[in-house]
Amino acid sequence: MNDKTLRGILMTIASALLFGVTPVLASLTYDMGSNANTLTFYRNLLVVPVLLAVMLVRRIPFGLTKKQVGLILLVGVVFRASTTLMLYSAYPFVGIGTATTLHFMYPVFTALICFVFFRERLAPVKLAALAVASLGVCLFAERGASDALPGVALALTSALTYSCYMTGMGKTELCQMNATKVACYMGLTNAAAMLAVDGFAHRIVFRLPPLAMLYTFIIAMCTSFLAVFLLQKGIACLGAPTAAIFSMFEPLTSVISGRVFLGETMSLRTAIGCCAILGAVTLLVASDRLTPPARR
Repeated sequence: MNDKTLRGILMTIASALLFGVTPVLASLTYDMGSNANTLTFYRNLLVVPVLLAVMLVRRIPFGLTKKQVGLILLVGVVFRASTTLMLYSAYPFVGIGTATTLHFMYPVFTALICFVFFRERLAPVKLAALAVASLGVCLFAERGASDALPGVALALTSALTYSCYMTGMGKTELCQMNATKVACYMGLTNAAAMLAVDGFAHRIVFRLPPLAMLYTFIIAMCTSFLAVFLLQKGIACLGAPTAAIFSMFEPLTSVISGRVFLGETMSLRTAIGCCAILGAVTLLVASDRLTPPARR
């Protein structure tokens, strides 16, 4: 293993660990009066000044075409902001471990979207992964656990919207734009959209306790800046398919963190469902890694 590969593995795992641990802080802020709307708003808003500073230092042009503005609004607000909101809303129902695991159905949904809308081939390995993942989701439907169903639905829907976001980023002009520029404008428009929605919902808490605000700031910096930066560097060293495999540390970290810091429990049936989903996703991304580019 050369130094570049090792560096890529370490950065990708570090990114996954940050994504996996920060939901603990999110749950703690809920106990201090915050909620999913508040966290989604601040997660997008607080990172904008940092990204603006990076753009100024690197002299990244600020200009956007009308088409780029439309894509940022569609992919960012409709898919990315809604993903964050629904995933954060799922935590109180099913816990951070289960919610994050269900959210990791997004590679499965992405494969289906590419098959239906872009005529991309589904190899037998991918079909097997889809079947196993679907079985894993079914295992979450336990008898007498109706209170958890809203959380399961929210987490799965967040996986669907995130797969739409990933597809939009990969199949449109956005993939050719500077990543920092895209992230900056998405953070700004997503925060503005949450503020506009709050004119009707009145869910954003603007006066949080200092500790809750500190946790929220840490979440924003870790998830929307540091973890994304590390993941981008990891992809540059390893390639996206290999980096995706090491990103599987995220749901595992969330499950362990939820158990250790929040006392979350998981039934045997749910644990098997988690393993089935994670195994299916690993099989899915591994098949992408092994498939020649011409056949993908």
